[in-house]
Amino acid sequence: MKTTTIEPLPALRTKFMLWHVILFTIFLLAVSLFHWPIILEEGVGAWISLAIFIGLDFIYLILALVLAGPYFRSLKYEIHEDEVIVYAGIWTRSVKHVPFRTITNITVKRDILDRLLNVGSLNIQTAGISGKTTPEEKLGGLEDVQQIYETVAGKLRQFRSAMSPTSADMEKAGAGGSEIVLQAILEELKGIRETLQKDE
Repeated sequence: MKTTTIEPLPALRTKFMLWHVILFTIFLLAVSLFHWPIILEEGVGAWISLAIFIGLDFIYLILALVLAGPYFRSLKYEIHEDEVIVYAGIWTRSVKHVPFRTITNITVKRDILDRLLNVGSLNIQTAGISGKTTPEEKLGGLEDVQQIYETVAGKLRQFRSAMSPTSADMEKAGAGGSEIVLQAILEELKGIRETLQKDE
């Protein structure tokens, strides 16, 4: 079984850093605008409050920029014959298995920062909580995201065609081969149980 291993481009680390700088700037502007009228009326107490908020904002930015590198280096994606695996995490290492049998949709996404840095993301949606709009898993920082999309889509098609019953299987089932169908259902249920136990 051939496994495709993908590591995100360093542009993803840059994207993390830019995103945190944008959040820092928005928070800084919001706090400053909120405090300005209070400063004009109350004086020193409002200045102290503003200084505390700005200090906390700088602490957030420094931590985010320091942790962006280790988090980026922890990311790795693997595309197997029957699943996609995502490795991530700094202190707690997470290994997320996304079996092909649970995938309902895959999409390519390139937001403004992605286009600026010439990368993209592959979003993987699975059958799960109804109304959930966020993807189950996201493979970010991909250089040739369209090629990776084609790779996953091709393996997904192969997996589904291998899992679907052939006309010969259907004829056997119709001719008293209901045991074959029941065995296939049992195997599928075992696979679902294994997946649920991995996620716990």
